[in-house]
Amino acid sequence: MLKGKEAGARAIAEFHKLYNDGKIAEIYAASDPTFKKATNDKQFSDLMGALQKKLGKVTATKEAGFTINTFNLTTRVVLNQETTFEQGKGTEVFTFEMNGDKAVLVGYHINSNDLIVK
Repeated sequence: MLKGKEAGARAIAEFHKLYNDGKIAEIYAASDPTFKKATNDKQFSDLMGALQKKLGKVTATKEAGFTINTFNLTTRVVLNQETTFEQGKGTEVFTFEMNGDKAVLVGYHINSNDLIVK
């Protein structure tokens, strides 16, 4: 189970790197089909574009909690992050499913007052 947490942390680092580099399509392409059923590439691109415009790049992030569950041989990892951007802060929630040793994105949510009021 701890491998899931470590894999999730690596996936978040990669997500933030791609986000900062403006490679949103690569984040979407690497996500799980479950994620792609919930949002199409344009919707995801529009959301990430709004984040980039209003909050800027990620400058720091720290873990704010996690859960790991296994059901029917599927391990799901949820990591909460307190993230600082160039122009504000937010709480990100990443949900991953394990595929071997790799954490694959199945959900992403952000709560940020700065996103709303800017």
